[in-house]
Amino acid sequence: MKEMEDKIRTPQQERSIKTKEAIVEAAMKLFSDKGFHRTNTKQIAALAGVSTGSFYSYYIDKRAVFIDVLKIYNNALLERVEASLVEVQLHSHDKQAAITYLIDSLIASHGVYSQFHKELAVMYEADEEIKLLMDEQHDLGRRKTLNYLQMGKEELKVKDLEAASIVVYDAMQSIVDTVVFSTRSVSADRLKTELTRMITGYLFN
Repeated sequence: MKEMEDKIRTPQQERSIKTKEAIVEAAMKLFSDKGFHRTNTKQIAALAGVSTGSFYSYYIDKRAVFIDVLKIYNNALLERVEASLVEVQLHSHDKQAAITYLIDSLIASHGVYSQFHKELAVMYEADEEIKLLMDEQHDLGRRKTLNYLQMGKEELKVKDLEAASIVVYDAMQSIVDTVVFSTRSVSADRLKTELTRMITGYLFN
């Protein structure tokens, strides 16, 4: 296994970088459409427009590319959250509007990867490394929420900011997942409204 990993190419030239990007994009589409277990390396290579041998120049197997796709997915979500937090700071005079904006941004960022997210839920239970990566992403989201609360702590009525960051992050994450991924009897707008009211009332006087 170590010898095979040593042979995996780290792309340096633009053409090689684009080839790897094409493999990753093809893999994400197939994992989203067909699921991890019904996707094979031959299908990924074909959709990426490369040979199967070329695929193995970049990845040892389909699990390796799934890990790369997950890291890209996590980074994309994180970038959207960070960009949204910057915007929220610009409109912090209206707390409910700021929180609604953040919720809408999270829903939009999750919606782009809705099918892949469903496959992640399956892989989370089946693969320890994937579970670890997803748990790390969750912990990072909580830490960023804590940092954000600390920046405006003078306005907050909560005292235990570390605990509050977990409450706020997990509540938002749960409702966003419900809006984007779940069948529900209550409309998305009603859920967003109540989540906004809950967080605003919890954090601010």
